[in-house]
Amino acid sequence: MRYFNGINFNMSNTCVAFGSFDGIHIGHRAVINKLLDISRQGLTSVILSYEYDEALLSGKKILSTEAEKQYLLSKNGPQVMISYKLDEQNKDTSSERFIKEILVDQLDAKVIVAGTEDCSINTLRGCAQKYGYTLVECSTVLADGEPITSERIVNELAEGTLQKANELLGHPYLLMGKVMHGKALGRTVGMPTANLSFSPYKQLPAYGVYGTLSEVNKKNVKGLTNIGQRPSVDNYNYVTIETFLLDYSGDLYDKTIALEIHVYIRGVKKFNNIAEVKSQVNMDVESIRDYLNQILKSLSTGCL
Repeated sequence: MRYFNGINFNMSNTCVAFGSFDGIHIGHRAVINKLLDISRQGLTSVILSYEYDEALLSGKKILSTEAEKQYLLSKNGPQVMISYKLDEQNKDTSSERFIKEILVDQLDAKVIVAGTEDCSINTLRGCAQKYGYTLVECSTVLADGEPITSERIVNELAEGTLQKANELLGHPYLLMGKVMHGKALGRTVGMPTANLSFSPYKQLPAYGVYGTLSEVNKKNVKGLTNIGQRPSVDNYNYVTIETFLLDYSGDLYDKTIALEIHVYIRGVKKFNNIAEVKSQVNMDVESIRDYLNQILKSLSTGCL
């Protein structure tokens, strides 16, 4: 998949889907699958993803950064992904102007794929004949009788229902970031952790300990991840994402890793000393190792 940051080029003969695609959830996947099916008729498949300026988010949490969207789409997605920045300068651009100047003039969209509940659907319908593209509409995907939306998944994560959030996403919740230097307390007792950076606008799962898989050097590594305030013996109150990688050794500092959140294990605990931390981590590892091994086995056989 080719990736472009911004619309500073021209393309030809494309099939385009556009929107926030926040989380790349099951509803988004229905649109993407339709896009891929149609593009097999000789068109270049293009996803145009909205990247919201921080000022426009106004404290709203997101499920996916643009890097995370790119990671998820690269596994089974379009030929091209474009990140289109929405900021104070272009946020009020009319739907028709966006369709004409971006989708038609610059991307040469022959087909546009959109959900029937898209906020621009009426404009897309009205402009199809005028600008010479075909509009293909996808029905809203429901779960438990309710539409699958990014906002719904944000709420599930905040409430601590990871399993439901993952069901709505259609994949494990993803966190990507650079590995930063931490206090290195775990290293002193043989349990080094990878401390992952994250966007302040990223929706984190409810604080707790999770069974995770990290992609390191294109290999999946089992892990135990604590999300929340530090669980050790210090008094720091900031939030961290710390992963103890099982059966792995190597220098990961400043490297970007992809962390999949698979299963909730327990809430965050405060310990009296580092020895208590090690004892609890060993118990957590034993409780989750077989589960993660089964996931890895399913991934290797393509049965997940």
